[in-house]
Amino acid sequence: MNGNKEAKLSAKEKREIIKRTLKAVNAADKGFVARDTIRYCVDLSGEFILIYLSALIIDGISQSKPLGTLLTYAAIVVGIQAVLSVIQRLLFRRKDSHEFTRDTNLQKNLWQKVMTMDYIHLESTDTQNQYANASFQPKNHNAGIAAVCRLFKLTIGGLFMVVTGVILITPTAFREPAVTTGFAGFIQSVWGFIAVAVITAVLELIKSLVINPKAILGFEEIHNDNNVISAGRADTFFNQYVLNNYRNGKEIRMYSQKSLIEKELDKAQKTISDGWFKGYKKAMLPNLIFQLVNILTKVLMYGFAVLRAASGMLTPGEVIAFALYFENFSAGVSEISDGYGLLKITPTFCKKYFDFLDIPDEKYKGTIPTEKRNDNEYEFEFRHVWFKYPNTEQYVLHDVNLKWRIGEKMALVGRNGCGKSTLVKLLCRLYDPTKGEITLNGIDIRKYDYEEYMALFSVVFQDSKLFSFSIAENVAASTEYDSARVEDCVRRSGLSERLDSMPDGINTCLYKDFDEHGVEISGGEAQKLCLARAIYKGAPFIVLDEPTAALDPISEHDIYTKFNGIVGTRTAIYISHRLSSCRFCDEITVMENGEIVERGSHEMLVSAGGHYAQLWSAQAEYYQDTAGELFA
Repeated sequence: MNGNKEAKLSAKEKREIIKRTLKAVNAADKGFVARDTIRYCVDLSGEFILIYLSALIIDGISQSKPLGTLLTYAAIVVGIQAVLSVIQRLLFRRKDSHEFTRDTNLQKNLWQKVMTMDYIHLESTDTQNQYANASFQPKNHNAGIAAVCRLFKLTIGGLFMVVTGVILITPTAFREPAVTTGFAGFIQSVWGFIAVAVITAVLELIKSLVINPKAILGFEEIHNDNNVISAGRADTFFNQYVLNNYRNGKEIRMYSQKSLIEKELDKAQKTISDGWFKGYKKAMLPNLIFQLVNILTKVLMYGFAVLRAASGMLTPGEVIAFALYFENFSAGVSEISDGYGLLKITPTFCKKYFDFLDIPDEKYKGTIPTEKRNDNEYEFEFRHVWFKYPNTEQYVLHDVNLKWRIGEKMALVGRNGCGKSTLVKLLCRLYDPTKGEITLNGIDIRKYDYEEYMALFSVVFQDSKLFSFSIAENVAASTEYDSARVEDCVRRSGLSERLDSMPDGINTCLYKDFDEHGVEISGGEAQKLCLARAIYKGAPFIVLDEPTAALDPISEHDIYTKFNGIVGTRTAIYISHRLSSCRFCDEITVMENGEIVERGSHEMLVSAGGHYAQLWSAQAEYYQDTAGELFA
């Protein structure tokens, strides 16, 4: 189990969380709680009316009343049922739709948080587990947000049942007893009724305040078990992103990954099932006691009604009505106490939802607007920048000092893991330096308005993603776009022939996840579309982080040559393992072990005989046959 002990909430904190939960539900679907409560009370009203009328029919039969009277009673029962059914259909026909809207909008809050929170949090396993726990709460009917809605409804309904039950029982409870002495006299007296009512209420309170919370806590501990949470994420990953993604079918078959996937799935599912078994085991005794108390309560109520009937105080119909009224009364007490008892538990779990939403954005977003310069005269500088990833001790960047201006084209090269991509993430403010600063025109980039600063960059990461939208929506990153501009960018990225072969041009959907007519594209074509997306954005600063890794050297050189012309006067940083593709850059920066070890032109660095020259020589045998042709 999760060994982390959560701090207990004070009564005031619980009240605040309940208020916040109800407010969030109302924002997700306005009036949801009120509508749901009214619907429930209408249902309960129908139950009481039908009990009353059914008792009249039973008494009418036992008293041999005229057939016409009995048929009138029956017609009233059927009529009331019909009216209530119509009311339910008219007023609450969209109940399921409203629940869907509530759950979807509550989940949407989490999705929006995921898409806007600091990237540094998004990569954290703890954050992923927090998200998994938070995303469960909107539909958690035991102790989450859905439970608060249900318990609020049941509490109001419980009050309604208690009040209505008391009103309907009172005429039979205060009748003159046939005898006044002994056990029979006690049963027939008002004190006998009060005693049974008190005992029933106490049993219901014990059931709701003591037994039921223990049963629920056994299950809710499972939802806090980090092992179960991680296993649930793994199960979801394999089912939704591996097995349900047809594009993975090739690798699964070619590399016989069936046994590997089955093993991981079995491991995850065993962890989940073992966890739930522990939950059921913990809840077994409380549930057994719960059912025994239920039986005892019913025996008490029906026994009391039968004893009163035996003394002639109740007619046959009244016996049934009395027992059912009393049962509804006790159920009302139970629901009120359930609401009270479980509302003491639910804030702990609703808090998990809000804790995720409340994860602070530690990154300072800045307020200074970026300069709107017609001449695009921007200068970036790294000043003694050090960086280490969260929860690690080892620095991946060491005292980096680097400066370049708009219009310059710089290649960033080095071995895997030397810090090239990390440098780009810092430049784009996905992370902030651990020490030192990065400046734009002499001002720390942390002081600039975050959204405006991000708008300066078009980045093609080595793992850039395309989604199952149309080509145009992928390139424009929006549902609204300039069609002519999209098509121009796609063609400039080198996809003219492929575009001409597509059935709907730029409106062709990528992949077949949602469109059976969607097209499959190769890795190289996907990277070209990512380049088209960078072109479409038109930012003054462009970063290409290994975007052409899936292309052959000749195609890569062709792309870079074209893109060099597209970039024009804008600044560009090219990260590539293929040094031959970086020769057209104004300057080449060489990184090694998180440090900048060399800077200069290709010719200068080769003649210097340092790190770059060693990398160039090591790669020469792979492109020596084409280098002369490409760079003649």
